[in-house]
Amino acid sequence: MKKLIRLAVLFIIPFSICNAQTQSYLDADTIPEVDGSTYMITKAPLNYQEGDGNTIDLFIRKFSAVKERKGSIWLIPGGPGESGTSLYPLINQFSELFPNLDIYVPDHRGTGYSSKICPKEESITSSDGMALANDEWGTCFNYMYNNLDYVKAYTITNAAKDLSYLINEYSGTGERYIYGVSYGTQLVLRLLQLGTVDLDAAVLDSLVPLQEDTTYDLSHRSLVTNNVGISFLEQFDNAGSKSNTLTNQLKKIIKRTKTDSAFAAQLPKQDLAILFGMMLDLPSARKSIPKIIKDLKDNHFDSLYHTISQINSFYTDYAAAYPSTANSIPLTQVITASENNLRPEMTKTQVTEESENLLFKSPLPNLIAENSMPTYSRDTYFGKIPHQMPTTLIINGTLDPKTHIEGAKRHYELLSDSNRSVSFIQIKNAPHFIALFAPKAFKKSVNEFIKKVRN
Repeated sequence: MKKLIRLAVLFIIPFSICNAQTQSYLDADTIPEVDGSTYMITKAPLNYQEGDGNTIDLFIRKFSAVKERKGSIWLIPGGPGESGTSLYPLINQFSELFPNLDIYVPDHRGTGYSSKICPKEESITSSDGMALANDEWGTCFNYMYNNLDYVKAYTITNAAKDLSYLINEYSGTGERYIYGVSYGTQLVLRLLQLGTVDLDAAVLDSLVPLQEDTTYDLSHRSLVTNNVGISFLEQFDNAGSKSNTLTNQLKKIIKRTKTDSAFAAQLPKQDLAILFGMMLDLPSARKSIPKIIKDLKDNHFDSLYHTISQINSFYTDYAAAYPSTANSIPLTQVITASENNLRPEMTKTQVTEESENLLFKSPLPNLIAENSMPTYSRDTYFGKIPHQMPTTLIINGTLDPKTHIEGAKRHYELLSDSNRSVSFIQIKNAPHFIALFAPKAFKKSVNEFIKKVRN
């Protein structure tokens, strides 16, 4: 899930290092959803190559089954810079869906309490916690370029091999399930390409496009966001006046921000189209868009600022109790530039030109343009699909501004051509991250899917 702002670190959790041993969570009484959980830190190879003895730490949190144990499920967060804390607020939801399964939530290599690309600057004890402070960027860059072999080991494939090791080592007996969201779906599919883990079922939430899909890769994110935003407005336009549609009103407003300095001075400094793009992520903010457009047309700004405040509050509060919440920007940039940006030659100027007339934008294309961090070479798994898959449910929203429904469908069609055990459900009007933002639909779909798996 893309963060609007850096998540606040509210307090520091005393953290003890262990090697493949479970320990009780030290402050469980302060955060109800992790009460009674345990964590493990274990060693894994930096590179899964014979003769390479370098290791990293991997962090896993375990939530024991609430009823008689019959197996385990692994929850794989998005990112690639997100730690497992992005899924902690949903633990009760998954415990209700899978009461007989132990729940495991790992931190990807490079995130959370697992080993980091910049160990000093992304440490919990650094000046801004795990987030990079302004004065830490320079030393982080220096570390990366002085340790290229280390940085280039932070690949999707190595992260998938980490998962393989963890699942085989810690799952125990019984059923084995896996859930991935957003980038987590890409990581799960890379794991399945390896063919080293036996799973009973997989749930892929907000499936990313195939890596070679040039329409929906990350460099096209603003075009994707704009397409979804227009589709959302058309739901209102089709029911109203054709001469004064919300789409046309927003076009005039966006144009006015560039020609009317007095009007623009009353708006936030951030590009208004980017703000509208961010509103698409949250259902509560998205439903305010028609009113905001009508208010801005009449020079009223309160609804805009109120919605921005809502968005900031959500992302500030979500998982804010955890000091390991901060996204790893170095990991995100390394993986994105190496595998998920199909137009690495694009400049920031070209990004601006391409998105000049869009009504809804994403900040991502500009952030990933002109990458200055190290990259690794793509391997044989890039752009491929697994030869075999467990029984799998793919679930996507029809108004997902990050993993577009058409990109998900294309990917599903390729997967289902080779694997008849794959099914696809689309949730009308849902955004990205169905488990979080459309929980009732998610529960219904997953319950029906699990019944079929077990029958």
